Amino acid sequence: MSKEFQKVCKIEEIEERKGLRFKFDDVTEIALFKVDGNIYAVDNVCPHNHIPKMHLGYIEDEHVLCPIHFFKFSLKTGKQTGDVGCTLSTFEVKIEDGEVYVEKPDSKTFDFDF
Repeated sequence: MSKEFQKVCKIEEIEERKGLRFKFDDVTEIALFKVDGNIYAVDNVCPHNHIPKMHLGYIEDEHVLCPIHFFKFSLKTGKQTGDVGCTLSTFEVKIEDGEVYVEKPDSKTFDFDF
């Protein structure tokens, strides 16, 4: 099965070391970051406290720190520093003609259908 990508923004819309939020649908948001010219996409919802604020996180090297409790996650792998605790979902990014495309999640982060 091939991956599906969605255009999210132009590359120049992402500031170096600043987060940008993008909504795929009503419940799925991603946070985009540019670090040393590389674009990363992660779930905007912190897996620790479930608050959609990762786009406001602090960048330290190739890590993002949750702005609420400062949990530190790799932008490449989503793993928490020291491989302990929870993991932040990451998404593949493609750049084509100055546009940023992000892999669409297989499923919603939270399923509110009962």
